[in-house]
Amino acid sequence: MALMERRDDPGAIHQPRYLLVARDLQQEIIGHYKSGQAIPTQLALMARYDVSRQTVQRAIGELRSWGLLEPGVRGKAPRVSRGQSEPQTLDDHVKAALQVQEVTLDVWSFTTERLSKVVTRQLEDLKKERGPWPKSITVRMLLPSLDAVHAVPYLLADREDPRPLKRLRRLIRMYAGQLEHSLATLKEESLVKSVSVEMRGLSSVEGSRLYIFNGEYALTSFYQPRKNKVELGPGDEVGEICDFVSGRKSFLWRDQTRGGTPQDEAYFGELRGLFEEYWSNVSEPLVLSE
Repeated sequence: MALMERRDDPGAIHQPRYLLVARDLQQEIIGHYKSGQAIPTQLALMARYDVSRQTVQRAIGELRSWGLLEPGVRGKAPRVSRGQSEPQTLDDHVKAALQVQEVTLDVWSFTTERLSKVVTRQLEDLKKERGPWPKSITVRMLLPSLDAVHAVPYLLADREDPRPLKRLRRLIRMYAGQLEHSLATLKEESLVKSVSVEMRGLSSVEGSRLYIFNGEYALTSFYQPRKNKVELGPGDEVGEICDFVSGRKSFLWRDQTRGGTPQDEAYFGELRGLFEEYWSNVSEPLVLSE
């Protein structure tokens, strides 16, 4: 049983059984159920997890409080909330990804600023809740090379001014380093047995961002070149630069086994293949230290 496996995770034994059941079902709902679909009956759940009816009822109540299940209808099995079976935000996607035993995350990003903040926040929440924790976390990041001269960002008043590029390098080091530190701490604290973080650099800056969660689905969004007023250096003057800003719209791609269309599956396969090709054949090892 998935519940029994989770009891072996650091911190899991400190949680009430109804919460362990709820978290296991949360992962299943997000990964395999569609909106409006009924989950197993209380009797089936009692048999699956070897728990009492009261424990199952409390777990179902917890899932309803999280917005994953519709309000109860007497005599009917609980159903997944309309529009709530899929993660809605990057926080939701990261939270769902951390529910499996072998976590993998492939990242193709400009600075990883947003991702670093989200992962750090989700890990802190898991620490407060005392897990349950994955057995392993493997992260690969494709980032702009720290050695190359990229076309963006640049100072509008003087394209040759090196300060916008130096600022980009500082941001990459700061946020990729923060993400690496947040994950490495999990192994140091004996919360996750195996943690691996690798980074590689690309000589060109891409106009899109890609996250591949657990090798099962991908989230993409486009960067847009915008004018942006920033401090060009620590204690330096404010200048107007052309910079990449993330678009508001994100796109979800997945294979048919996770509810995607044939077109989704084909594009998801292309994204996975593209990441692997750039990782293996185009990028170079990236070291954050100066």
